[in-house]
Amino acid sequence: MEKDRALAKRKEYIQLGWIVAGVYIGFKYLSPLVTPFLFAFAFVSALHPMLERFHKRYHIKKGFLAAGILLLVCFTAGVGLWSFGAFLFHRMGELFGKIDLFEEKFYLFVGNCCEGMEQKFGMDGDGIEQFVLERVNIFIENFQVQVVPKIMNESVNYVKNIVGVISFLAIMIIAAVLLAKDYHEIMEGVHGREEVLWVLEIGKKIFRHIGTFIRAQFIILVIISGICSTVLFLAGMEGGIAIGLFTGFMDMLPFIGTGLVLMPLAFWQILNGYYTKAVICVILYVVCAVTRELLEPKLIGERMGIFPVAILFSVYAGMKLFGIFGIVKGPLALIAICEILRVLRSDKEPEEKGAVGI
Repeated sequence: MEKDRALAKRKEYIQLGWIVAGVYIGFKYLSPLVTPFLFAFAFVSALHPMLERFHKRYHIKKGFLAAGILLLVCFTAGVGLWSFGAFLFHRMGELFGKIDLFEEKFYLFVGNCCEGMEQKFGMDGDGIEQFVLERVNIFIENFQVQVVPKIMNESVNYVKNIVGVISFLAIMIIAAVLLAKDYHEIMEGVHGREEVLWVLEIGKKIFRHIGTFIRAQFIILVIISGICSTVLFLAGMEGGIAIGLFTGFMDMLPFIGTGLVLMPLAFWQILNGYYTKAVICVILYVVCAVTRELLEPKLIGERMGIFPVAILFSVYAGMKLFGIFGIVKGPLALIAICEILRVLRSDKEPEEKGAVGI
């Protein structure tokens, strides 16, 4: 009996290893090839009842309807991203326009701090100031020599990525048009084939989890953007509403969060002598972090049936294995592994019950 249990456990571990290896190979090498077609199939599958009704009522081909809806969605998303990018570049231009003022206030701030240290503690204020400014100048020189040229050299890759995104959308739209046209026949062809239905069932659950993840992130974005915009506006920050909206958007990015906006903003308030506003920015950062920690498990972890720490691990592991796109691929790979295991176990349970009955 013990040997049978040990053998069963060993088989489960071997099966888990094969599943993990298969999912890794799929996400690493196959996903770039099949992703546009998977998204097209998910889109057509979700909208097929509506496409069918419109086709019967207005006699418009389902392929044209699918293409029209997808083009409208892509156009709306493109306008939104373009508007956000224009706003961001405008703000960045204003920030670079004030770089001399920022440098002047930073030097004044450092000088005042060193002078205060000399008066209170008897330290060499001039020596400390000279040391700090030398380190800052070295940092700026290294940034100009190493980082800026690297950014310029990567511009070709940025253009390639943009072309890749456009190609992805074009292939997805064409695939959606063709799938919408023949969707009924395709589904009739795969009906009754257990292996295909098994893959489709796992795919539906994965896309359902993607929808849950996107919906949760949108809810958190709206809440945090509202909190930041309201607090910064009431605190009298210049452009507080716009900064609050941008802070909410940045909060969606893993390992960056609101601190990328609020902490430099707090430092800027200190340089300007607005210490109360700086404290408000720090407190707001803590509030946003706590809000995300309270909302994310409720909106994501519990609905997916996966612990939030596992989601965090999957994001980190995904970035190590798949690069920047691992932010998305990591959680999806974890969900795929969990769903495959659940399906296999659900298939195994009836067999075990039947064996007991015999």
